[in-house]
Amino acid sequence: MQPWTSAAHGRSEYLRLRNVVDALVRIAEHSGDTGPFLDEATATVMELTRATGAVVLTSARGGLQVRSARGQMKHIEPAAFDAGHTLAPACLRSHEAMHSNNVEGDDRVRVRIRKGRAIRSLICTPLRYGDDVLGVPEVCSSVVHAFDDIDAQAVALIGNALGGALGRQLELDEKARLLARLEAALQTTRAQARQYQDAALCDALTGLPNRAHFLQRLREMCERDDLADPFAVMFLDLDGFKQINDRHGHATGDAVLREVANDLGTRLREGDFIARLGGDEFVVLAPGIREGTRNVASIADDLQQALARTRPVEGVCLGIHASIGWVLHTPGSSASSLLARADAAMYAHKKRRRTGGESRAPGACVVDT
Repeated sequence: MQPWTSAAHGRSEYLRLRNVVDALVRIAEHSGDTGPFLDEATATVMELTRATGAVVLTSARGGLQVRSARGQMKHIEPAAFDAGHTLAPACLRSHEAMHSNNVEGDDRVRVRIRKGRAIRSLICTPLRYGDDVLGVPEVCSSVVHAFDDIDAQAVALIGNALGGALGRQLELDEKARLLARLEAALQTTRAQARQYQDAALCDALTGLPNRAHFLQRLREMCERDDLADPFAVMFLDLDGFKQINDRHGHATGDAVLREVANDLGTRLREGDFIARLGGDEFVVLAPGIREGTRNVASIADDLQQALARTRPVEGVCLGIHASIGWVLHTPGSSASSLLARADAAMYAHKKRRRTGGESRAPGACVVDT
């Protein structure tokens, strides 16, 4: 940038105006990074006007906010601007550019700051964005009559350009904040939806999948045509559960159901799907039964042995006895028919146990398909 020799020199004025245009172009093409952009703008306006200080202030709820400051303006406390120790508050109220050649006799400027900081001349202009005034840029000098009309026009032009650029950036920032809030709300909504979905498919007492979830999974398995091995549906019902509730209370009964859920989870394979249908009824979807009925029988025996072991439940030593029935899936079987057949197998087993045809030793019965 070439210096000028005097305000009246024609070539100097031409160079000053050209430099103002260059500054306006740079402002219009700024990258959008507000902090460095405003710092560059204050440095530019100081250089163009030969000021000894410059500041960009924006309006905020708590008063004027210093966004960038250089030179003498850097040493002024933020509260001093709100208190009227420069032209900034008056400029914001009037929405008009202001120029003071000698602040000593200017009623718009308070005495305390101008004596303490040796500020003698000021130019201030609104930062306009549409119908809004976002703040003010202000330049100062330590000498009187430091600024001429070209300086005032340069500050006004740069103020207008700064207002447009800052306004656009503020809009982008607000849109980014809005998008962030919307994304956060969407994530919260998705999380709540997942919670509601999980709750709708989960048994609150045991934490196992519920009837609806089990039937959904069973239908999916029945519709698959790529199964290399058949799968089994096992139906489990506790023996004497009503007596446990009547004798020891429902809290103990609930604890028994949680014990069953825990035993099933620890004894069955990782790929087996366990659910509580309701009451004291549990079901298991066991895929990949390669050895047919003998494999399922082994699984059922193991479950009955695990449940029957005596353990303290709510201060009561109990062994949990269960009747188990199962069926193997055959092509064309529906979910409802498989579940009904497994249920019938379980009741056939329970009946044999009640009539003495079978002891409480581990075992199960199968309904022919």
